[in-house]
Amino acid sequence: MRTRVLRGICFIITTTLLFFPISNSALGAEDRQLEEVIVTAERREASISDTSISITAFTAEAIEEFGIRNQEDLQAMVPAAVIEPYDMAIRGVGRNFRSLGGDPGIATYQNGVYSEDFGIASTEGGLFDVERIEFLRGPQGTLYGRNAIGGAVNFINKKPTDEFYGELRTLVGNFNLLEVYGVVSGPIIKDVLSARFVGMNRERDGYYKDLSGNPDPGDYGDENYALSLRWTPTDSITFNIRGNERSYHRMMGGADAAGILNLSQRGGKDTERDTSTYAWGFRAVDPGIACPDKLTRTPYIATPGVINGTSCMITGQETFNFRNPVDGSNVVAQRVTPGADIATTGTTDHYNYAYGHDPARQRLIGISGVEGGDLKTDTSGQQDEFFDHQAMSFDLTWDVNDKFAMKYIFGYTDYFYDRESDVDLTSNPLGDRTFYVSQDTNYVSNELQFFFDPNENLSITAGAFVYHAKIRQRGDFYDYNCVGNADCQSRYANGEPLGILAGIPKVDLFTALAAGNAVDSGGDAPFNCLSGAAIAAQDQLDWYCYGAWEGDKGDSVPHGPSTIGTDLEYQTRTERDAYAAFAQGVYQINDQFALTLGLRWARDELDGYETLFYYAEQTIVPLGFEDTPFAGGGTGCIVDNCTSTLAAMNQALGYMDAEGNILNPSRLMLAGIPSSQSLSRRLDKNTEDVTWRANLDWTPTDETLFYVSATKGLRSGGFNLVFFSGQGTFDAEELIAYELGYKGTLLNNKLQLNSAVYFYDYENVHTFANGVAFAGGYTTNVVPVPEAELYGLDLELTWLATASLTLGFHGSYTGTEYTKDYFVIDPNDPEQPESLFDATTNLINIKGNSMIRVPEFKAGGWAMYNLALSSGGDIDFSMNYSWIDRVYFSVFEREDQSADSYDRLDLRVAWHPNESWVVAAFVNNVFDDIGFRQIEQYGATESGGWRRTGTPSDPRLYGLEVRFKMGAF
Repeated sequence: MRTRVLRGICFIITTTLLFFPISNSALGAEDRQLEEVIVTAERREASISDTSISITAFTAEAIEEFGIRNQEDLQAMVPAAVIEPYDMAIRGVGRNFRSLGGDPGIATYQNGVYSEDFGIASTEGGLFDVERIEFLRGPQGTLYGRNAIGGAVNFINKKPTDEFYGELRTLVGNFNLLEVYGVVSGPIIKDVLSARFVGMNRERDGYYKDLSGNPDPGDYGDENYALSLRWTPTDSITFNIRGNERSYHRMMGGADAAGILNLSQRGGKDTERDTSTYAWGFRAVDPGIACPDKLTRTPYIATPGVINGTSCMITGQETFNFRNPVDGSNVVAQRVTPGADIATTGTTDHYNYAYGHDPARQRLIGISGVEGGDLKTDTSGQQDEFFDHQAMSFDLTWDVNDKFAMKYIFGYTDYFYDRESDVDLTSNPLGDRTFYVSQDTNYVSNELQFFFDPNENLSITAGAFVYHAKIRQRGDFYDYNCVGNADCQSRYANGEPLGILAGIPKVDLFTALAAGNAVDSGGDAPFNCLSGAAIAAQDQLDWYCYGAWEGDKGDSVPHGPSTIGTDLEYQTRTERDAYAAFAQGVYQINDQFALTLGLRWARDELDGYETLFYYAEQTIVPLGFEDTPFAGGGTGCIVDNCTSTLAAMNQALGYMDAEGNILNPSRLMLAGIPSSQSLSRRLDKNTEDVTWRANLDWTPTDETLFYVSATKGLRSGGFNLVFFSGQGTFDAEELIAYELGYKGTLLNNKLQLNSAVYFYDYENVHTFANGVAFAGGYTTNVVPVPEAELYGLDLELTWLATASLTLGFHGSYTGTEYTKDYFVIDPNDPEQPESLFDATTNLINIKGNSMIRVPEFKAGGWAMYNLALSSGGDIDFSMNYSWIDRVYFSVFEREDQSADSYDRLDLRVAWHPNESWVVAAFVNNVFDDIGFRQIEQYGATESGGWRRTGTPSDPRLYGLEVRFKMGAF
């Protein structure tokens, strides 16, 4: 009811504005003309109306007028774009995975310098002191240094001015928002050397309520300082140099692989998070055969399609029904008895981290009808995220003569990033899983460009590009509750309770890592490892080792905390060297037609290394130790009424009593013998190819441009690091884009319409799905889907409706489809539990399915009304509405793996008493409706109860902004 009333009020206000009485003198709309937006999308300054590329551009004035400050503000106004915390996609093409060693797909440039990190560029300084932002749709490469299969984004900062200029800006708002910005610019040596200094500090409290009493996630503290110099020693030579230092900290409120809200469990079947089940997993039962007691099982009878077969049913325990994927029959199942039947544990000591915790804190908020007040979570408080970023860019332009110019661009970026995130999203003292990751990143790029206009009909742009990137990342999954908890520590730091397993060799956690370091430096592993026959795809490994669990001695990864309770740790390194040469020529055939041809050669050399260590419980262990029960293939209970040897082990260790009651919930073994496993491998991947562009322009009038183009794009191959993937590398993907565009200025330069229709033929599509892991089981992978098609429409319209009213509309349709047979394993389907059915029987052909993370429809509109005041000055009223369609986050198109459509309405009023002052009030997301920018695939496995987490859109945000400008502006 409240929402409907608010929407009604908004409609009345908007309608009133549309029909606001206007005097005859105000109707001088013929004196008001659309202003040209100048872009550098083709590396030369040109009007957006004259550029034969589908572009959305925001000038500094538009950024200020619409109050654009972050990624969500941009997403609300860019057709066919989906922006996530770290990455983005345009027309369905981008990076839908965060695998180390992958390429973004959308190239980000800041002041002409390529960056792999869209997330940093798109959040720097709240987009203050930005001259222009350009979103280019479609493959880019014949004019740009880096491959860009899906598009490019240019962030151009303001340059030093030849006259003094200064500006102060302050924002205050709800959630204790306080942002302060300042800029000083002007000449040091008149007409020769000028400088610009920008400083800003941004702070806000979190808007996710942490029910544990820990600091609320979603806050931030952001400082950024930048100094720019512009030197013009002669009329033909210009130097620009810019350096910045940025420090950012927040209690993380969601990101890729770090959802902050619990959305659903068991595919949406549970309305509340389960706090009574200790461990996940099912076993098939025969309702006609009763188990003698909780721990005793009748012989398992082979059943087609069912792992381990069928045994007796425990009287009085809940039953579940599943469809057998092999023959369609009904399979009756019960939950496993923890500590007796093998539970689903993945590669770590997973159990239900919410077990025994306060149900009131374990909210599942769903994905539909969510409002700002529903943003509640429960964490251990380990949500710190921090990065320290330094960057420097330098460019030199030399106008040699009227026909020839050169430009050199250098860029250097160095940053350190680390974060902790509470993976289990509980404050449960019984158990915890915290993820720490740190990353050292270094980018260096060099680009040389040549501009040659031999005559008035021909224009040539050419260049060369060299790029080096080095990334080192380390990760540590550990139990934060072990801090100061001796019983918790004993599980990890002390292997003595496992004395009953005497004779099995042990592998210490950091001994394994030392082995990896030895291999990385060219030495040999310091202990014996298994032969190639011991593991699938062993030929891809430098070594693979395992033995009984010896424990975590409390060391740390570089930069990380000293942790006791590690169950998975990794260290990786990737180095990329990229080389390219490119050229594009535009030939003016006659007054109406122009032909553009472009060519690019590129080579990427990628080198990588990873070493992994993890805890697992082995159901079958070599060296003569007895098989753990019910492990499949006829092992386990094969005689009448036998008792679980897993239960016997837990009883011998004092973790469970003879009746199956859990005595020590922090120590219970769920699958078998604790083991330590480690692997190391070196990887390399080279990609070399030629891409091209052909375009024909037709300008029948000065106000009209039609263009038709065909462009080949490329994304280089990469690595499947960290995920224990059986396939360590993946090949390059290719795309040929066909586009027909129209740009027209109509109604005597009162209406601008830009539109494009396109078709993409996409091959070897990098997407995110499950594949076979090295040590058995399944893991997340980047998989190459053979072929897909994308087709759609982009549309943008700006109309000067009256002398005071401007209206705008933007929309897009993006149709996507995998067009060739490709079968993907789905081990995480709640209707086909991995503990019951072999995942290979749940192969799904994704042909005909939509590509992931692509909304089919996206639309928005805005209105801006200027009211002149008789006392001087004016007031701008603006409204901005956007809507985004349902988005699927897996190739299976399941509802529980999707985000509902959602909309957003922003209102803003700005008073300009004079040219120096601006006072504005704003409300973003007026109706406080919440959508989801990301639905996580990581960890949504049976071992976690198929729990899905996500990162939501911003709640209602409101505030006041004051700007003061001085000097020349």
